[in-house]
Amino acid sequence: MKKYSFLVFHREYEEFLLKLRDMGVVHIIEKEGALTEEIREQLQQAEQLDKLIRSLENRGVTPGAAVSVEDVTVLYDEINGILNKQSLLAQRQAQLRKEMAETQPWGDFSTELIHRLEDKSIRIRLFIASLRSWDPELVKDAEIFEISRSAGMIYFAWVDTGQPFPVIDADEVRLPAHSLTELLELKKEIAEEESGLNARLDEIAAGNLDALKTYRQQLLQDAELEKAFSTTTSEAGDKLHILEGWIPAGTADVLNRFLDQEGVFYLSESPVPGDSVPILLKNKGFASKFEMLGELYSLPGYKELDLTPFFAPFYTIFFGFCLGDAGYGVLMTIAALIARAKVGKHLKPVATLVSYLGISTILFGLISGTAFGINLYETGLPGYSRMQELFVANGTDINSILFALSLILGGIQIIFGMVLKAANETVQFGFRYALGTIGWIILLVGLAAVFGLSKYAGIPMEMLKPVMYAVLAAGGILVLFMNSPGKNLLMNFGIGLWNSYNMVTGVLGDLLSYIRLFALGISSAILGFVFNSLALSVGTSIIGIFFMVIILVIGHGINIFMSGLGSFVHPMRLTFVEFYKNSGFSGGGRKYEPFRKLT
Repeated sequence: MKKYSFLVFHREYEEFLLKLRDMGVVHIIEKEGALTEEIREQLQQAEQLDKLIRSLENRGVTPGAAVSVEDVTVLYDEINGILNKQSLLAQRQAQLRKEMAETQPWGDFSTELIHRLEDKSIRIRLFIASLRSWDPELVKDAEIFEISRSAGMIYFAWVDTGQPFPVIDADEVRLPAHSLTELLELKKEIAEEESGLNARLDEIAAGNLDALKTYRQQLLQDAELEKAFSTTTSEAGDKLHILEGWIPAGTADVLNRFLDQEGVFYLSESPVPGDSVPILLKNKGFASKFEMLGELYSLPGYKELDLTPFFAPFYTIFFGFCLGDAGYGVLMTIAALIARAKVGKHLKPVATLVSYLGISTILFGLISGTAFGINLYETGLPGYSRMQELFVANGTDINSILFALSLILGGIQIIFGMVLKAANETVQFGFRYALGTIGWIILLVGLAAVFGLSKYAGIPMEMLKPVMYAVLAAGGILVLFMNSPGKNLLMNFGIGLWNSYNMVTGVLGDLLSYIRLFALGISSAILGFVFNSLALSVGTSIIGIFFMVIILVIGHGINIFMSGLGSFVHPMRLTFVEFYKNSGFSGGGRKYEPFRKLT
């Protein structure tokens, strides 16, 4: 990145900003307090308008011929008014449903007749009593009339003519304000009003979406332009305006030619420590699809390695490991490829990412021998039956192998993270600052190699002891005495001991965290097996097959959703906690967002 400072005469400043916006390469450095109340209102209105546009798009109305709108703000206010009316109608509908439920047991009646009786000192009072405590003999001679019975309760009316109320364990309730006929009429009126509002929204959605989108775009552009003005520094009695911003170094020549052509005085300089430099990621192909995941945590700091291309393969592998069902992977991949052909440009990377994860799920499903909850190792298929025989002959099974594989993958990612940390420290501070990390890499890789050669290659430990001592000596010296350049040996030794304690306990905990890959894969397979068993238990009759299909579709749908969610979240957790920590990732970068014209 290059930092630019522009010095422009005040009369030419607005034209300069508009041309700078057309170029769309300068990330303006905002001053504190640059976001004025007016700008906030514009951004808030644009956000509200965006919600309105999405709600209109979700109505599924086929766009028609564009309708000319003289003032979009009037249309905006009308839509807001309609949505507010719909909200009030929804509240009225909820109240109406409650009132109808309370009125239903009393049947239909005339409120007018009841009021006329009250005028003649005849009052109708309503009561509810439990059927258990109801005794028809007690009310035989009283002016009590049973209305209805429901859920163990009896609803009755008493004609109060001044006589005492019989001794009955009952609760009096308020006389409904409306009869059922009146409530049904109110319901019809609300439905008609709702229908009219929906028809108007459909009409707006068919002919005015483009006008609303243009208005929203204009609001955002005006807000950005106002923000540029408010972040400007004025000098020489407001005759000169100063603006600062960042641009990618690769576009400096283009900007310089423009500034020279416009006769604008400018200064260009490289970032210095302490500068808040915006971050522009430059991944391509496979890795670029994972940038959206990395941004969920944080962008790298300036001069810090972008870990996206390094965690992308691991995340893909871990997702497939967790879901681990070839059938689910096939469904994911097909759905992603179909979606990629239909969705807009901004959603195509998401669909492509899902297809990568689906392919990984297919591969791990074939390895684990699971497809739609079916254990392929028990089906007698030629390849799987042969593998099963090999497992039995060696006293193991696929689950033991997957358990070991999860730990091996975890160890590889942790070591790889340390290698990246050493590279990061070398780039940012110099090779001397990476020696402590290199020492830990030598220790972990060297000791793992010695253990592997002894256990699996059959080399006696006595022969490997010189190698082990050399590894301990080389790694120990770097870890204990060269961890903090510039400090004395005694200080380095103390820091090294403390770092050793943290490293040993931390790496062990990090490594055990990768067992979740195996656990999630097993849980997904078990749930699929359970739904298959449940479906088969309903029988093979026509009705049984019907319910079998329903159980399979719903059951596997639930399993895909729940297991897919876990497969998305837990590899991300391993990436952002274990991998980022061992890579020494600091983050905190701010995204490069150039001042440009929206399209």
